[in-house]
Amino acid sequence: MKKVDVVRKYVEKFPEHGNRTLASLIQKENPNLFSSLEGARCSVRYVRGNSGKTQGRKGRASHPRPNGKAGEYKIPKSLTPKKRIVRIPDGKTLLLSDIHLPYHDVEALECALDHGHDADNVVLNGDTVDFYATSRWDTDPNHRDLAGELQAARQFLMHLRERFPNANIYFKIGNHEERWEKFLWRKAPELCGVPDFKMEKLLRFEDLDIQEIGGRQLTKAGGLWILHGHEFFNTFDPVNFARTLQVKTGVCTIAGHKHKSSQHSVKSMDSNTVACWSVGCLCDLEPDYMPVNQWNLGFAEITHKGKKFDVNNYRIIDGEAYR
Repeated sequence: MKKVDVVRKYVEKFPEHGNRTLASLIQKENPNLFSSLEGARCSVRYVRGNSGKTQGRKGRASHPRPNGKAGEYKIPKSLTPKKRIVRIPDGKTLLLSDIHLPYHDVEALECALDHGHDADNVVLNGDTVDFYATSRWDTDPNHRDLAGELQAARQFLMHLRERFPNANIYFKIGNHEERWEKFLWRKAPELCGVPDFKMEKLLRFEDLDIQEIGGRQLTKAGGLWILHGHEFFNTFDPVNFARTLQVKTGVCTIAGHKHKSSQHSVKSMDSNTVACWSVGCLCDLEPDYMPVNQWNLGFAEITHKGKKFDVNNYRIIDGEAYR
């Protein structure tokens, strides 16, 4: 049998093998025909049409590989991580956004926790901790107290677990929690990835049975998508943030981040309704960096089962919750 016929059979049998790998196999199993690895490799390249010495008048190989068949080179592995959606179990979910410990409003926080006392799930929907001390913005050195911030956060989480002993508690990473990781990137990159410096260790999530939700990780309660709100870059709200959510997501969505309560819904021609909500905050309404604003205190309750859901978006006025 001719060399080319032998090689062609191997090429047809092992189409995924690279040239060198296939040549090694051929030379090993046919030592009488191929005395060297390079000789076998040249024959493989010839049969596959990429030897470079068998080009026709139009620059095509005499034995071209069929369209759709790869040779030695594969598509490189993607570094894009697979996105996992966190699905909140059916039931009643208490949604708390923008507490900004230790700059929280105690009366408003008490109101929200009292109102949602029978919740099956509690979602801390981003910016639970301010991380003032690690901000990239100009900050008053007299107010930088990272140890105090972390202690206040731990105390609140322990209080929350005592108050909701049987509830599922979720801690969403907001843009303020991201300050910590970005601080490490800038100031101490050697500590990035060290377990003791991750948020779950700093705030003792494992001890308190609290599940962390990543800053860009998607979350759903029934058919309602939950975002913190910082997932969008440079959002502008010509009407309100709920309207912006409806335009940018095109699905039923609820978010915090803007510290303002709003609702917007639209109905399509095929009678599908997209409703979106933005939730008020639970922090100081007159911070030094922005004493004049349009923020309001608030929280939300979501009742959901399967794909169905119902949202009660509350404002807090003088310590009382109003829809």
